[in-house]
Formats: sequence, C-alpha cells, structure tokens
Amino acid sequence: MAKKIIGIYMITCLANSKRYIGQSIDIKRRFSQHRRKSPNQMLADFEQYGVDAFKFEILEECAANELDKKETAYMNELQPEYNIRSEGHGISDEAREKLRKLQTGRKHPTISRQVKCVETGEVFESISAAAKWCKVPTPNLVMLLKGKGRTLGGYHWIYADEDEEAALERIRQMPEGRQRTEESKEKQRKAMTGKKHTPEHCDKIRQSHIGQGWKSSTYEKLCRKVLCVETGEVFPSIKAAAEFYNLKRPNISAVLNGDSKTCGGFHWEYVDGQPPQARSEAFRNKIGKPVRCIETGIIYSSISAAAETFGVTDAAIGNVLSGRNEKSCGYHWEFLTA
Repeated sequence: MAKKIIGIYMITCLANSKRYIGQSIDIKRRFSQHRRKSPNQMLADFEQYGVDAFKFEILEECAANELDKKETAYMNELQPEYNIRSEGHGISDEAREKLRKLQTGRKHPTISRQVKCVETGEVFESISAAAKWCKVPTPNLVMLLKGKGRTLGGYHWIYADEDEEAALERIRQMPEGRQRTEESKEKQRKAMTGKKHTPEHCDKIRQSHIGQGWKSSTYEKLCRKVLCVETGEVFPSIKAAAEFYNLKRPNISAVLNGDSKTCGGFHWEYVDGQPPQARSEAFRNKIGKPVRCIETGIIYSSISAAAETFGVTDAAIGNVLSGRNEKSCGYHWEFLTA
C-alpha cells in the first residue's frame, strides 16, 4: 500500500496563473477529488481549459497537527486567487459578503411536509409522525412516497397537498412487485407448520413492535383506551386491561370486534365509542383489490373485507401482503392476480 503524503499542496492554472492552496492528510487522493469538488471558479476553469492545463505540486510535507499553521502561512505569503479563505479555515470578509448576497431573498423549502393516510383520512404533520403512528421505519415511508411501493403498514399514503384522485390513480397503476411462486409458498408453509416461538422470542417481537427505547407511556399513547362496562374502569390499552384481570388479549379483542359477548365475565368497549374499523365505506373501498387466504382458498373483495371477517385491523392483513409479517390470524395471504 502506497504511503499517504501529509502536507500542503498548490494547484496552478497555467492558462491564467491563478493558484489554489490546500492541506490534506492524503495529497494524492485530494488531487483527484479536486476535479469534482473545488471552488466554483476553479471548477469552471477545469471545464474550460481541461485538467492538463493545471499543475499540481506539493509545497511541504508536515505532521497532521501542523497543517492549519502551515496552510495559513502559505496563503498569507502567496495570496492564492482560487481560495476564498484568508486564514486557516476562516472565511474572508469579502467571501462572506458574497455568500450573504447569494442567500438574500432566497426562499428555503419547507422542512416537513404533511402526510395523509388514504384509508383513515388522518393527516400527519410530518413523515416521521406518520411513521411512528403506523409503527414503520421513517425511511420506508419516504421511499413509498417517492413511488417505491404501494402500501406500508397495511395503508396507502400520499402527501396531504397532493390531488387525491390523481395520487390514487398513480398508485393503482403501480406494479405489485415480484410475486412468489407456488413452490416457494408451499416450501414456506411446510417450514412453518408446527413451529412455535419461544417465550423469549415472542417477547423480542413484542418489544420490537413497541419500538426500541420507547417508554411504556409512549406506547400507550398510540393505543386506543378500553372500558370495562361493569366496573367502569378505563385502561390505556387492551394489554393493560388483560394484565390487570389476568385475561388473554385476543379474547378481549374478540369482544371489542363483536365476535364475542364477554371476556372474564365482563363486557368491553372502546372509550371513544368507535367500532374497530372506524372509517367510512368510501375510504375502505377506494383502492380495493381482491385478496385470497392461501390455506382456505377463500377470496375477499378487499383487505378491509377480509379484516372484517376475521375481526382484525386492515393493517394486520396488510402487513402480510406487504411482506412485513408471515401470517395473520394463522393464515398466509396474497393479492389475487388476474
């Protein structure tokens, strides 16, 4: 491996005698970088005169902790024309004034942009807020909004300031992506048959759903409060109610979804009074596409229709269709292709 040269260097344009002085802990590599990253005037001269019109030379080799001092001395002595720095890493008053004029009156783009969930109609102030609500990675939602996918977390997403009908039409035209073959589905089905997760693994999955480093109070803010009708007690989540009465969460969920009447001898309901699928029929069927339960072969008109049948949220089945989860309600799911 070639030894790195540490020191001060100078680049001279032979066509106009202008110079640039710099420092580097690897001068040879720095020379090659200057062809694509240099002061604006120097880049313009690279394009106009070509690389062969520039002379590269090493002024002095020195220790890394002496670079600033040596560079300042050479710049004060030679006054290179390409540099906009007057001493060390500081910017000269002339260069600072030039930058100020360039920035005057320039409007900066809005840092955050509101995001809308198509199914629920809920608008979030930023992508990160929407990702936290849906419990998905923010970069994944960013890529989806750029057109790299159809759904995330079982929902369709658009920017709030977009024309909704045009956005929905664009989503409909997008390909579903690679479809699994029947052989791979059968192989996966056999591999999962009879397989049970250990309690430790289940706890890891539960913690990953909550979010790394999140407090319990933060998790509960994302849950819907439930009411025990007989006692009048309100719990921040189904989990909290199940732990308090030593019940199973799916059994309480079944009551809340309308599949059962009681659990633990009590009636249960959501505090906000809304049903589990509290969204309008228009939203639920806006981007409806038939889905099939692989094990039973039953076809449902949409994710929402399948979710209603099994008493779960759209996201539960949507996460399987998007590849985030393996099963929902104990079954594998797929979009029905023409």
